[in-house]
Amino acid sequence: MADVKISDLTSAAALDGTELVPVVQNGSTVQTTAQDIADLGGGGGASYTDVTGTLTAGSTSLTLSDASITSSSTLDFYTSVYGVNPTAVSISTGSVTLTFEAQLTNINVKVRVW
Repeated sequence: MADVKISDLTSAAALDGTELVPVVQNGSTVQTTAQDIADLGGGGGASYTDVTGTLTAGSTSLTLSDASITSSSTLDFYTSVYGVNPTAVSISTGSVTLTFEAQLTNINVKVRVW
């Protein structure tokens, strides 16, 4: 097996994090796990939850609920109308309340929770 090119190896199935991976650390080749590498990415890479809702025309606030929302979450906000962004954000365990200026039409809102 030592004479096989990496490009000639069989592709892996879905990873579960327990796989051993060789790495070079301080000039020596050592082993670690796929999960250890994933943890360096601040939560295993693209590990996030999207929570969506609609700010109805004339409303100024929208509360979105999901168990992934905590006081230590990183949140990204997206709306279906360019330039419409929350003016205030209040986070509690399991929910986030966004305050907006009143809009003339319904606005789709997505909160990405990291």
